[in-house]
Amino acid sequence: MKAHEFTAKGIRRARQFLDEVRADPEGGRTPPRDLLEGRDYTRAFRWELTVDRRRQPFASRREIGEYLAPKLKPLGPGIADRTSLWSWLGLFHFEDTVRIVDGAMQLSPLDETFVLDPLDDQNLRGQHRHCLRSAWQLYAVHGDNAAFLLNQHPTARGDIADRIFQSQRIFNSTGIVPLILGLYTNGKHPKRGFRGRPGGLRHLLRVLDQLERTYDVYGMPAHALVRILPPEFQPWTNGASAPANEPEAPRPEKQSKKRPQQRAKKPASARSIDQPPAGQSPSRRSPGARPERSKPRSGAEPSPPMSESRSGPSQPAPKDPKLEQWEADLRRKGQGTMRYKGFQATVSVNTATGTLQGRIMSPSGWWMGRVEAGDAPEFKRALRSEVDEHLARGSR
Repeated sequence: MKAHEFTAKGIRRARQFLDEVRADPEGGRTPPRDLLEGRDYTRAFRWELTVDRRRQPFASRREIGEYLAPKLKPLGPGIADRTSLWSWLGLFHFEDTVRIVDGAMQLSPLDETFVLDPLDDQNLRGQHRHCLRSAWQLYAVHGDNAAFLLNQHPTARGDIADRIFQSQRIFNSTGIVPLILGLYTNGKHPKRGFRGRPGGLRHLLRVLDQLERTYDVYGMPAHALVRILPPEFQPWTNGASAPANEPEAPRPEKQSKKRPQQRAKKPASARSIDQPPAGQSPSRRSPGARPERSKPRSGAEPSPPMSESRSGPSQPAPKDPKLEQWEADLRRKGQGTMRYKGFQATVSVNTATGTLQGRIMSPSGWWMGRVEAGDAPEFKRALRSEVDEHLARGSR
């Protein structure tokens, strides 16, 4: 069947249907056909996408990912923001995902498990709970590195799942997600005491905030993150240890002893792209030589942003190998992230024009706006400008 999208009226009717199911969980209700296909409630999805009626319900998030990934891949990662489509898919596959116990439907009180309403801010903030959307993203971004979550029922929840799904910074990190699952699960079940014990999940999140001052923790692989964790995490590292052939990474306190004043002044925004590899100091120049070298030469182009000028002398149109590699990886994978002052842009490539498009989220998880640019340096400048203007408006 060709996929549809809900209209605003269709979303209201879909939420009403969920209320009816909660009122009579044993009634065996199914979404009415006119809700899924009627012109009053739906419109045809403009791109090519077909969906299938299933013989058996989805047993896990993995099955959802395997089903949706090949269908949605041609549409690009931007399809994640198409709330009208996800709402329709949620109702189309309602019977395939809702949990049924002793003949009664166990339905969450939160509509966003199946329906996303762009006119309801509280509902939309919970879009990470949508059972199809979250399973598809988890499968597409992490694959078997998130096997613990993929093998669970589509509507299963818990502290580990909530911590990962509700934070875009954590969810998009291909190092932190397997780190959390390696530390606090045994492959099938959470480890005892993983929440509040020393070295537990809550402790880890606090430590990552501290380590972010020195390392690009959201861009590091899991085995590198294990090596920079404090000693109290040692009892948990069974199952999350680094490969034996990997070089030993220095402890964070060894780096923090070098030039603490320069580190404190370096903007947090530079970590995602400008951060040097672990074990290297940000600069090898003597402090006394930096003021003269930072002055622009006569006739040279304007100096780069602050975080770039501190990492080297001002030069006309300097190349940033890390930024170039980031763009190459982005165009190969189709999706990436860029951070600045705690704000994060989820970046995708427009397959028609080749431009980079980013959806900016604030540190608290609020959607702030979009940025579009032709290449990585231009996108980086546009993101910083947008964030700086936003922060300036907030300080007035």
